[in-house]
Amino acid sequence: MSTGISKILGGRYEIVALLGEGGFSRTYLANDLLQSGIQYAVKHFTFSSSNQNEVVTAKQLFQREVTILKNLNGHPQIPKFYEYLEENQEFYLIQQYIQGNTLSKEIKSRQKLEEPEVIKILDKLINILLFVHSNNIIHRDIKPENIIVDDNDNLFLIDFGAVKEIIVKNTRLQKPGTQIYTQGYSPVEQMRGYPQFNSDIYALGMTLIEAITGLEPQALTIDSLGEVVWRDKADVSNWLASILSKMVSYESSTRYQSVAELRQDFNANISATKLLNTKMMATSFNPYPTSGNSITNVAPYIILSLLSIMAILYAAGLLPEKRNNAPKNQQSLLPERALIVDV
Repeated sequence: MSTGISKILGGRYEIVALLGEGGFSRTYLANDLLQSGIQYAVKHFTFSSSNQNEVVTAKQLFQREVTILKNLNGHPQIPKFYEYLEENQEFYLIQQYIQGNTLSKEIKSRQKLEEPEVIKILDKLINILLFVHSNNIIHRDIKPENIIVDDNDNLFLIDFGAVKEIIVKNTRLQKPGTQIYTQGYSPVEQMRGYPQFNSDIYALGMTLIEAITGLEPQALTIDSLGEVVWRDKADVSNWLASILSKMVSYESSTRYQSVAELRQDFNANISATKLLNTKMMATSFNPYPTSGNSITNVAPYIILSLLSIMAILYAAGLLPEKRNNAPKNQQSLLPERALIVDV
């Protein structure tokens, strides 16, 4: 098979520009000759071989990917799949064209993203991964280049060319899979050919750490236990830092075991944070009361505010329980459930 491409595919799709290329494919922008103003992303597989058996195998893999993409058509944040074409033993996928920038470009243009933005990105991508994993699919190549932010700040997960439908037993593959990964974003088990569902969680965590630090994975230090050292590179809330660190734990067993577990922990922390902020606003006081600004006028409001905040922290489980024989060193006021377990 040659690597050339016709100007017009299927008598309908007019190739107008190259959008990007990878090791096995190129993606083009195409105009629809039958519907004016409609554009598509056309993925052209550049596999080449003189061995007919390899060509047949490539075609089978291509048709398998088509089936996977059809199953993913139900989510609004995954580009819609329309059809596939085969011309002159070359394969093409016709998909929805998303106009916008990759998350990688957004990070580079702004150096890094603020915490509220990273929280929103995590929230949206959790929803996408819940859908993908519910279809028994591992993406295997989540990274900033494969996330598009459109003109309305909507997020899209793209490039499912690396996906693989799997047979799962206790969340592990029964045999090694094709070793598809991007260095720095993929965990050790995936690089060894054993991707799991929470391999995608690791990749998402590394993507978000890059967003909040502005540093690519290669610029971060790995400690003697294989853990990523990043916490001192970003100004981030302790609860979010704990979640991100657990997402990128070296050992698969100490990572979140599923996106559903990640969602539960994320929601619990968001709810506790909102409750605390709401109560703090409700108990705010005027430091200059009309009756005078003496400490005797202000003190009751200060005490009430502090007591209310402590009550919220206790209810949210952020304060340690009272014990008869408390240790001399006080326990941390931070939640412990999302800390890395060193092994």
